[in-house]
Amino acid sequence: MNFNLNNLKDMLTGKEGNKEGGNGSSGGIMDMISKLPLDQIIQKLPLDKLLTPEFMQKYTPFQSIGELLQKAGLGTSTDSADKVKEVPKDQLDTHVSQNTQFGSLQQMLQKAAEFYASRKGGQ
Repeated sequence: MNFNLNNLKDMLTGKEGNKEGGNGSSGGIMDMISKLPLDQIIQKLPLDKLLTPEFMQKYTPFQSIGELLQKAGLGTSTDSADKVKEVPKDQLDTHVSQNTQFGSLQQMLQKAAEFYASRKGGQ
């Protein structure tokens, strides 16, 4: 499944899934994040649009996703958000829960999706 990034805000707020004759989803990406396994979420989300330096600096003690990966021993400080797709999810999940306000990587991605939607004019 690929997402049209121009419609990401609608997907985050569920507007795409609520259309008559749509896919029946009532929550767009937020619904997907709460229901799918973490591996599938990571493969389907536009991580570079969600795990931005702005988000990381506001909600974590890290300047970027690359710094988070480096501190976890899972990458380098120059890694992009797409590197998350290649690292062991259990190790990353543990690092996120121990070093951020989020209990899991899934919770961090959910907040990142909310942050993205709010920055693009959503509520």
